[in-house]
Amino acid sequence: MKNSRLAILVIYATVVSAAGLPAQVAPSTTSMERAAQSLIFPGDQIVVRVAREPLLGDSVMVNERGEVSLPRIGTVNVGQLTIAGVRDTLLARYQTFLRDPVVNVQGLRRVTIQGAVHRPGVYHLNLATTLRDLIAQAGGLNEYGHTKKVAIVRAGAEIPVREWEREVGSAIDLRSGDQVVVGRKSWLALNALPVASTAFLFISYAVSLLKK
Repeated sequence: MKNSRLAILVIYATVVSAAGLPAQVAPSTTSMERAAQSLIFPGDQIVVRVAREPLLGDSVMVNERGEVSLPRIGTVNVGQLTIAGVRDTLLARYQTFLRDPVVNVQGLRRVTIQGAVHRPGVYHLNLATTLRDLIAQAGGLNEYGHTKKVAIVRAGAEIPVREWEREVGSAIDLRSGDQVVVGRKSWLALNALPVASTAFLFISYAVSLLKK
């Protein structure tokens, strides 16, 4: 029996290898890993801090051309770069007039959340923030919120997100300009207890009439 199982495993591995298929599915990246790989787009905000040079730091929004304007170094194209790429680009600029500059760069997305949450509004989120994180920052769903009625509105299209309470990969990573909408429970779900009580009273009354 053991020899048979071993033979099956060997045959399976050989077929997989010959077909060029992975022996197992690689785990999905975490939000932190995806944040490091995320690109900066128009509408994003970047926060720049230069050690020992407070006047060089700033918080600026990326314009539609993918550019930002910073003190002393002027206009810099940061569009389609990762945060590490932005930092390296700025570092090269600062090195033209600073000795061994230390530069820290943070990227932020501007996202709106509305609907059945405790604190709807506009949020500036770091690149690692997931949809679940945003809803938590907004105080979570209120008593009217439906866990299966969460959606991202992006460029006029609605993207339903039913599994927002767990990591679901980069497909729904938030972007600047996104609007998160949390829908309400149905009237019946909100009034289940009163409806059940009324129905029980009605049935009891009907039964009493039939006994007469």
